[in-house]
Formats: sequence, C-alpha cells, structure tokens
Amino acid sequence: MDSIKYIDLFCGLGAFHTAFNTDPRFKCVFACDIDEGARKIYKANYGTDVHGDIRTVNCKELADFDILCAGFPCQPFSIAGNGEGFNDTEKGNLFYDILTIVDAKKPRMCILENVKNLKTHDGGNTYKTIETELTKRGYTVTHKVINSAEYGSPQARQRIFIVATQGKPFAIPEGVPIIRPVSSILDASETRDDVNRDKYDLEETTSVVKSISKPQILFNVVDKTTKKGGRQGERVYDVSHVGVTVCASSGGPGAKTGLYKVGNRIRRLNVRETLGMFGFPPTYTFCDLKPEAALFYLGNSIVVNVVKAFVPPIAEWFTSTAS
Repeated sequence: MDSIKYIDLFCGLGAFHTAFNTDPRFKCVFACDIDEGARKIYKANYGTDVHGDIRTVNCKELADFDILCAGFPCQPFSIAGNGEGFNDTEKGNLFYDILTIVDAKKPRMCILENVKNLKTHDGGNTYKTIETELTKRGYTVTHKVINSAEYGSPQARQRIFIVATQGKPFAIPEGVPIIRPVSSILDASETRDDVNRDKYDLEETTSVVKSISKPQILFNVVDKTTKKGGRQGERVYDVSHVGVTVCASSGGPGAKTGLYKVGNRIRRLNVRETLGMFGFPPTYTFCDLKPEAALFYLGNSIVVNVVKAFVPPIAEWFTSTAS
C-alpha cells in the first residue's frame, strides 16, 4: 500500500502527528495553525513547516492527501468558552474553511475533534449542520464522545470525534481495558509544594469515587480570608485515580493541571508530567518556553493516546477500500 497522506489543520502541538508517527505508512504533507508559538513548536518537533491562517490556504497549491485532520477551535462550542457556536465570526465559522479544502481536494477521510458539548450545542443543531454538510458531499459520518481515560491516558478528558469517509463507514475503536492512574506519569524528582498553608485551608471531601477511571477529589482548597474555594484549581486529587481535565486557563493554586497529593506534598503537575497526561513523549520540546506557556498549549491539545487507537483501524480501512 502506498503511503497514507494527511494534513494537520489547527495542528497545535501535533497530537495527530505524534500518533501517526507510530506507523511509517502515514505521511504529513501539510500543517496549519494561526498561533506563531504553536508553529514554532511543531516545526521543532516534527521538522514540518507550518502554514498560518487557514483562511489564507491556497487549495490549488495544496498537495493531494487522503485524510484531513482538524481539531478546530472549541471555544465557540464549549461550556467554558463563549458558547456562540457558528455565530462566532472569528472562530466558529472556521468549519466552513475546512469545507472549502474538502470541496477542493475531496479527501477520502476527514477526522474532526472538538469538545463534547458540540453534540448538544444549540439544541443539537450545530452537530446536525456539520453532519449535513459532510453528508451532502457524499461522506458517511460516524461520531463518538470519547473519554481519554478509557484509551490509555491518565487524564479524564471528554471530546467528540467525528469521522467522515467516502464509501465504507469507519468503525471508531473501542477503548482499552487498562486504566492508567496519575501515579504512572509522576516525576519522582519533583519537590514542589504549591499550597500555602498560611493562606489556604484543606477541607477533606466525603464523596468517594469507586472507579479509578474517574478523578477522586481528596480536599477542597479554601481561602482562609474569603472562605471561597472548590473550583477545579482549588481541588486536590488522588494520584491513584485518573486526573482531571488539563485546562489552558483556570484559577487557583492548581491552575491548568489541578492539584495532586504526592506523598506529603500537594502540587500541580509539571510540564513533563503533563506531557504524560496527553501521551506525548518526554523528549517533546517547547523551544525554551516558560512552563506556564507550555501548560497553556497542552491545555488546548488533543490526547495522543486516543488518536493512537485510531491508527491501526484507519490503516485497515484504507487497505480494505483500496481500488
């Protein structure tokens, strides 16, 4: 079988690229991201030049490809974002720029990723629009809301994956039976403690999560002066369970990663550990970015473990549908 060529739109840190690199049959022929920092990081890790704004892509100059991958901006559809959906003229309408490329190049497969709320956004009309537009173009569409904790990641992160194929439908793979806790990615050399006990009280929680596939809160971190606390960045989680969703931005002493009780310390995850939460290799480079900036990019990333589960069935799909 010839190489399976793909393009990586809104490529970010390159979760698709890292996953597809596990099979030499896959080849990236184009990547695109409007963020200058993401482009620099992507080039440093994969050696691929990255185009900027998707709205300036010249389809006539775009190489032929088999798969279009796009983790398109989630903020317009997210509960935590602005929620405006396609009414967000800056980011929400970028789906139609994806369709422009689809119309010009007619790839055999499209893989789209977004927040799970996309399925129910605007009473289900947003997802219906996406499915209708792809179906009108002759694609068979399947979708699934996936929790990365069920696909080998130590992070509970729910995202929708939409796969559109020409002809034979694609069967989205099931998860794996083994759940990995946060303890599996901890850096034994880390000695930080991120909660100032003079400023915060630790209030033990009474709720117990029986499954390690769900985050277990041990303590709420409460400000002694304001008596406020209990947001994601003000909770302490159990490392014997999977961790909470890593966010690009959140407040409190556990901002972005959440807090974890590691021995006698209570701390955030460092960059190396957070790479492990997403399935990126520890050798991944952020080009001398400060840790907070690196965590921001990770908070916007797709989980590599999930995409890795797609790789063998995608290869099989192309083999079984080869003309």
